[in-house]
Amino acid sequence: MNSNKSLKVVWLVLITLVTLITVINLETAGDVSHAGHGGHDNVFESGALLPVKLSDIYAVELVYQGDLFLIEKDEAGHWFYHAHGATNGVLESHEHQATPNENETISISLIGLENARVERRLKTKEKDAYGVTKPTLISLLYGQDKIRPLSQFAFGDLATDRLSRYIHLIGSDQVATIADYQYENLINLVEKIKTINSEATQEISESKI
Repeated sequence: MNSNKSLKVVWLVLITLVTLITVINLETAGDVSHAGHGGHDNVFESGALLPVKLSDIYAVELVYQGDLFLIEKDEAGHWFYHAHGATNGVLESHEHQATPNENETISISLIGLENARVERRLKTKEKDAYGVTKPTLISLLYGQDKIRPLSQFAFGDLATDRLSRYIHLIGSDQVATIADYQYENLINLVEKIKTINSEATQEISESKI
């Protein structure tokens, strides 16, 4: 009788241990998967600039000349300029839905980033030499939750070949170069957003007259 009880206790302990081990393994696997997707400590090593596809990015913040420009996807997955999320000319009225013009303008400017390739990789603590400690442009990329950035990049000086731009993965010791036209595409996007914002502001002002 006591033998049967002891056997049952042993089996109960074994089952509990197996369950705990399984749970721990699943949690560990989940953490590893998240680290591979959310940490991006070696994103430049993959050769691609973006850690994910553009379809997995739902918001982009661009900081340029002291102003913040926020672009997001609406519920249909179309890009729009989120005016009241920016410090540059906050609109008094706007829709959280992309217009065909906005979506096309933003999509064309961002699509190149999905295919952007890292040219040279430099692991260094002397970032001042590349202009990335006083960046001309900062970009923050967000996933669907739009809370924690997937990646943050600081764009520095034009490289000596005049064709490449230094870029720093913020939070790491990694500096790399990408084709300068990728940087210019983002600057052009900011200028287009300024125009969209200015035209919308003018339209609102005229409607109040």
